[in-house]
Amino acid sequence: MIAAAAVTALMGAGQAVAAGAGEELDSYYQNAAYTWSHGANGQVAIKDTYGDSHAVYSLYDRRYNTGLRLDNYDGAGTTKYSSNDTTNYVRKVTACLNVQLNPDRCGIDDRPGDGR
Repeated sequence: MIAAAAVTALMGAGQAVAAGAGEELDSYYQNAAYTWSHGANGQVAIKDTYGDSHAVYSLYDRRYNTGLRLDNYDGAGTTKYSSNDTTNYVRKVTACLNVQLNPDRCGIDDRPGDGR
C-alpha cells in the first residue's frame, strides 16, 4: 500500500514538471503582431501582421530560461521562428510592437493554465 502511494506521488510529480508542454500559447498586439507556440511548445513564432514600418518581437520564457526575445525586422506578412527544443519547452509568449523612439507596446501574456 505504501509503495503504491509512492508510485502515485512520483507520477503526479512528473505531470507537474511537464505542465504547459503541449498547451497552445497565443498572444496578439492589436492587429500588428502575433506570437505563438503550439504542439509540443518547442518553438516560438512571431508574425508581423500589419504594414506600419514597425518591427515586432516576442518576449518568451522556456522551461529553463526566462526573459528571451525573438525579433522580426522583415516587415508585414513575415514570420520568424526560434530554435526548436521540446525538452526546454516554451512556457509564456507575449507579442510586442517595436516603436522607434517611444515605449514599445505589448499584448497580454499567454502562459499555461491562464484559461485563454
